[in-house]
Amino acid sequence: MSKQTACVVLMVEPKCFGFNPDTAVDNHFQTLIEGHSSNNDVRQKAREEFTEYVRLLRAAGVEVHVEEDTVMISPDAVFPNNWITFHEGRTIALYPMRAANRRHERQASVIKHWSEKLSARVVDYTSYEKEGKYLEGTGSMVLDRENGVAYACLSERTSSELFRLFCKDFGYRPIEFHAMQPVQGKMAPIYHTNVVMAVGKNLAIVCLESIQDSREKELVVKTLESTNKEIVPITIQQVNDYVGNVLELESKDGEDLLVMSSRAYRALNKDQLNKIKACKLNIVHTSLDTIETVGGGGARCMLAEIFPPV
Repeated sequence: MSKQTACVVLMVEPKCFGFNPDTAVDNHFQTLIEGHSSNNDVRQKAREEFTEYVRLLRAAGVEVHVEEDTVMISPDAVFPNNWITFHEGRTIALYPMRAANRRHERQASVIKHWSEKLSARVVDYTSYEKEGKYLEGTGSMVLDRENGVAYACLSERTSSELFRLFCKDFGYRPIEFHAMQPVQGKMAPIYHTNVVMAVGKNLAIVCLESIQDSREKELVVKTLESTNKEIVPITIQQVNDYVGNVLELESKDGEDLLVMSSRAYRALNKDQLNKIKACKLNIVHTSLDTIETVGGGGARCMLAEIFPPV
């Protein structure tokens, strides 16, 4: 059985952070912030939020490895989980991303460092970019590592073919669905799975109302129930507040943590908080307002869990 939660994470410092028009095409969470006089203001604020997030994680007992954005081209380098994942059994996976200006984030030096450090083989799916097929890591997929189940809401960034290939290669059972959100009076696909759901050891946070197909919704619920997850339903508004974009981690002392943004924490209601506490999770939250608003990703997107070889 694989371990569900990591106590070691990789993060990338946002040196070139900003609004990315290439990803805003289908990431409807991205917004330009009014009142900032220059891109430098946004970058400075993002760096401050990043630094405080790293500090809080380390204070909570999580081992954080910060990589530099040496290419300094992509405004989204702060979201490494879209291009790299680590797996027990000495394996690293690399992923194809839809936005061409994000592909530079896959720094050869970082891949070389971690593959050598972990003596890991590298499974590389990036060639599928030439075919217009994408699978953006644990943005596209939410993994129940303990039970061998992978969840994916299909979109332009999440190919069913590649999702099923990943599941075959890594021994997961694929659970596919479609998640929708209102955008300018119409329903549009939600770009990533990890904004509508999160799965931990005993807890599953999921926006069931975004899954409009009743059979798909039933499949998700039954699968979560069969793996003994306490389901915490969230609303579309809470998705907009990044309540789904959270991650369960473990401290070096074995304490179970649920990390999220302060915006997400404030959006939780009393019943949801009680369910989280009942699972004996310590909530760690920090302000990520700039990164969430401009980048369209949150606390979970900024973390690539590292599972040392077993």
